[in-house]
Amino acid sequence: MCRPSCCTKSSGEGAAITAIAVLIGGALIVAKVGPIVARIFHDVIEALVIITLTAASVLACLLMTWLVIRLVRWRNRRRAANRQVLQPVRSATQLPHQTIGRKCLACGDTGTVLRALGSRYQDRPCPVCEPAHRAG
Repeated sequence: MCRPSCCTKSSGEGAAITAIAVLIGGALIVAKVGPIVARIFHDVIEALVIITLTAASVLACLLMTWLVIRLVRWRNRRRAANRQVLQPVRSATQLPHQTIGRKCLACGDTGTVLRALGSRYQDRPCPVCEPAHRAG
């Protein structure tokens, strides 16, 4: 009652069949779970792209706002530094004919000039002809 060697089952065949079954089962699991995992990774990467673009846009807006504020402040400081209280001065063509023959062009021989002190004006003695009035 011996079996011939070709008909005997070896113990290695059962392990091979088990290994093949495990591989087929793993492949089926990967085939089912793989697209789900790939979709999750795709959604995560897309969310990161959206977050990155939003952060870059916010940063660009902040940078432009900061730059505009700096430019406006610089321009205002420059204007304030260059702002002077200037008084209009009549040219010789705008003066009445009777004032052309006068000696002092600063005060028109009145002896006083208006000086601007901030936003106020004060009568002051004429610096051009005052020495002449004192001398007599």
